[in-house]
Amino acid sequence: MYNTLNSAFTDALKREGKVITSYSDNTPYTVIFKRNSDTNQLQDKLTIFYPVSEGIHAGQLLTYGNKHFLTLNQESPENDIYYKSDLIETNAILHAITNGTEINVPVYAYDITNGLTQNNNVISLVSGDIHIIAEPSLIQSLAIDSTFDAVGRHWKIDNIISKDNVKHLYCEVTQTTHTYTVSVTGNDAYHRGESAQLTATAKEDSTIINNASFVWTSSDTSLATVDNTGLVQFVGDGNVTITATWTTQNVSGTKEISIVEPDVYSLVVTANDTYTTADTPTLTAIAQKNGTTDSTATITWTSSDTTVATIDSTGKVTFLIAGSVTFTATWTEQNITATKTVTVTQAENMTCTITSPSAATIKVGMSKTLTAHFWKGSTEQTGITPVWTVIPPTGYESNITYTTSGMTITLTAANKTAMIGQYINVTLADSNHTCSATLQVKIVSLI
Repeated sequence: MYNTLNSAFTDALKREGKVITSYSDNTPYTVIFKRNSDTNQLQDKLTIFYPVSEGIHAGQLLTYGNKHFLTLNQESPENDIYYKSDLIETNAILHAITNGTEINVPVYAYDITNGLTQNNNVISLVSGDIHIIAEPSLIQSLAIDSTFDAVGRHWKIDNIISKDNVKHLYCEVTQTTHTYTVSVTGNDAYHRGESAQLTATAKEDSTIINNASFVWTSSDTSLATVDNTGLVQFVGDGNVTITATWTTQNVSGTKEISIVEPDVYSLVVTANDTYTTADTPTLTAIAQKNGTTDSTATITWTSSDTTVATIDSTGKVTFLIAGSVTFTATWTEQNITATKTVTVTQAENMTCTITSPSAATIKVGMSKTLTAHFWKGSTEQTGITPVWTVIPPTGYESNITYTTSGMTITLTAANKTAMIGQYINVTLADSNHTCSATLQVKIVSLI
């Protein structure tokens, strides 16, 4: 008997089965529908048959197509193969806000009584009662004295009864009204090519609704497009209005935005094309926004080949060997780079010489002027500061004096015959001490 019933029901399910889903989590169930003969009734009732393993329970809200049904019971026709349940189609949406959370649940409302009035051929419910049944898990945050909206009026819950796993709300009309608003947050202006995440805030009076659902639109999609999260892409110049509509309340908020040309950033490195290994230049990078120099820009430097040259955080370069090297400046805030490639040649060695207008001698009691010369190859270098060192004969340090002027040094020997035959050592170097030369000046008699 069991196998026969199971086989018959399984075959019927394959032939006639339809998929119905749970409203709360979209769980699918396969059921057999049987429509009741209630075509002349306001209520739309169905009966479904389903395997005992499907998990449907009394009080559950189910969806088929675009309709929602409440499961009123769960009956077993004396077998453990299938259950059957009566369904009633919902006819209202219960809307409530509790603790900042919006509730929108299909329910079945009936027994709307009393308080009907007619004005200008329009019948309105000004007072009275209503009885609503709903899935308990979807309205569990509602309690006695909670308020909600349904069938065009605002209601207060007077009593709540749970029966056969169905929640029954007994309510009365209340005159309490609410103000619903939407505000959209964003900047007043953006650049073409930018994207921005706008946010919408829904409120019931002063209470923020945390789970409000919005539809986003743009007044001109040739200027800006917006997705269903409020992310806007600005594609043209002009003025556009972005609108967020609170779907359940049909209340909108807007943000007017100007779209302007994007900023133009530039970075240029200033440097010569060639240097020698003796040079130590400091490179500069000019950062500009829309043609105006940005003195607050943070610039970092790198060298493409640190065996050829290094560069520090200030842009100062040290050349090590001949070759080619590229320096890169990065504008940190804008992530913009600029480069400069330079050629490095080997510097010629500096040489120093000291010349005397006559023999390298000085008479006691007289003076002698010597001249400094600096050379790179055969080319005399100018503009170099000479560094002189004078070492008098031992024991006669106070008898030898000197003065310097430009490229010359003037020695003066005291009239002290005991110094005759002694030597004054004069050494010349450049300020970087890359070269040096020494001249011995002999002290001779006046005759």
